Amino acid sequence: MNRVRDYAGFAIWLLGIGYVVLWPLTSLDHGAPFAASLICSLWPLGFLCHLPHPLVLPPGLHVIGIVSVAWICLRLALHMIARVRRARADRAGSALNARIPAALLRASRRKPISPLRQVKPRSHFGLRGKPH
Repeated sequence: MNRVRDYAGFAIWLLGIGYVVLWPLTSLDHGAPFAASLICSLWPLGFLCHLPHPLVLPPGLHVIGIVSVAWICLRLALHMIARVRRARADRAGSALNARIPAALLRASRRKPISPLRQVKPRSHFGLRGKPH
């Protein structure tokens, strides 16, 4: 099941990144790029509005692309929140450790690992051979 989840996550990432790359180059009914007002308002990307747009994607693929990009943004936001929470917990934990006596922070003593027992070396080669 983990492998299916990994493959599905990879496919969604690939669809989302691919859609972000193709988004300015695709067109809808009137030949204008999808959400052209967002692109044309920015100076560095305004030239994309005047390029011919020969690639036409159906609305269903636009919906799939937008959903996958939204999923990527959500995953990145959740990852950033988890990272901030983990850093905050680490800072709180280090402050708490500074107040706890060192004797309590020591790891518990475990039983030492016993050495491996010695095995008598073989006197013959093979599984059924007679010892010489």
